[in-house]
Amino acid sequence: MPDGTQLPKPPKSGFLALAVSLLAALNAFASTLPPAATVLDRYLQVTGGRAVWRSTQLQREEIEGRSLDGSRVVLRAAVTRTRNGNAITEMTVPEVASEGVFRGVAWSWTKLAGPRIRKGPERANAIRSTRLLEEADWRALYPKSRVDGAEPINGKLSWRVSLLPSDDGKMEWFDLETGLLTKKSWWEASTSGPVLVTATVESWQTRNGLSQPAVYRMTRADMEYRVTILSAAYSKTAQADAFRYPEEVAAYLAQDRAGQALPNAEEIIERHIFESGGAASYRGIKTQRVTGTLDYLTRGMVARTEVYSASGGRYYQAVDVPGMGKQEEGSNGSVIWERSPILGPRARPRRALAGLGVTLDAAEVIGWRYLIGQARTETLEKVDGRDCYRVRITAKKGDSSILRWYEKSTGLLYRSSVSFKSDMGDVPAMLTYEGWRQVAGLQWPVKIRVASAGQDMLFTADEVALNSTIASSMFDIPEDVKKLAEPHAERTSTTPGDME
Repeated sequence: MPDGTQLPKPPKSGFLALAVSLLAALNAFASTLPPAATVLDRYLQVTGGRAVWRSTQLQREEIEGRSLDGSRVVLRAAVTRTRNGNAITEMTVPEVASEGVFRGVAWSWTKLAGPRIRKGPERANAIRSTRLLEEADWRALYPKSRVDGAEPINGKLSWRVSLLPSDDGKMEWFDLETGLLTKKSWWEASTSGPVLVTATVESWQTRNGLSQPAVYRMTRADMEYRVTILSAAYSKTAQADAFRYPEEVAAYLAQDRAGQALPNAEEIIERHIFESGGAASYRGIKTQRVTGTLDYLTRGMVARTEVYSASGGRYYQAVDVPGMGKQEEGSNGSVIWERSPILGPRARPRRALAGLGVTLDAAEVIGWRYLIGQARTETLEKVDGRDCYRVRITAKKGDSSILRWYEKSTGLLYRSSVSFKSDMGDVPAMLTYEGWRQVAGLQWPVKIRVASAGQDMLFTADEVALNSTIASSMFDIPEDVKKLAEPHAERTSTTPGDME
């Protein structure tokens, strides 16, 4: 004002006052964070004391994981850890498998794919996971640990502690009031990249003077489930030989040390998925449209082909042979139908995902573990001058098997033995993937040679479109097939409108 009088300052109120007071509180709180030693040592004390923790040499837990509603078992295993660095996990769900560390060798075995020796970062992670009750040794294992702040976990204000150094970003939260663990998290390697895993403690149990979490709520990527410790046993002694790897692993280890071991079949198949674009790209496929030519090399005929496919097992494919007419096949997700100039219209119930030949079923590619009984790498051999790993894949039921050859240099599938069903029974065929093209982030087979029943054919794609709009009517059952299809219809899964 002209006379120099100061205007009164407006009172702090509303949002501004709240922001200022919150900032002051945060600054005051940050200046009072306790050292990690205070938090971690208190946890040891309230759960039994350092002497009890250190006296335990072996811990064995029977664990079970269930969906949050309790209706489905997603994990069942026995986990044994020791202070001498040996450990073993024996799993029955989701698959029959075992893994462990024995005298510095990190190994794994699955009924599906056999033995494997874990090396590099994977070996380091396996050895870290053997640490028994590692909080008791935090000064040696995580000497640079720090308290980062506090936040509510299930309504309990908890100190957040970064366990440092740790390659897997390990963090733990401890209740300010009781000192007990409320949550922990870490990063876990997977075929699709690092995955954040969190375990929130829901209840506790005390055995042999040692209190430990009894139930965790787990989150791994987009999967949530509850893990219960069904039983826990502790011992003051641990016999090293009890953790010796199985004979199949021992034989594989001997081959590995001699430089003669072949890659595990699981590694070979997963490498193909990675090199061809990765699991995330396959999951993103909603529709496919492929057009091209089918050259009957031994007969001198060339046919036009077109294939459309969408989720729910819906597809339509046609081969138009000059002078012979159009051979068609399709499914609305419930019934498979066929129509040809020679045999006319036919229909049958759809019992499984159809093998679409020139398209790829993304669910089958990335979900291969659920579709087969066993996979084993048999040998490294020359195929058309290429070094290829031959992998035998056995069906879940029965003893039927097929062979696949994966090129060593590229990791991509080069050849596959298959069997097509026909009116005359199963017809064996050999598919050779001679050409690939980058399509929407995926390597897509655009040149496939087919050898079957003395015939030699070559499919060449001229257009591949992924996730384009396909009219739902493309998968409708033709009028002249509908009456034949009625007895086989289960539940039509055709979605109204267009699909993208």
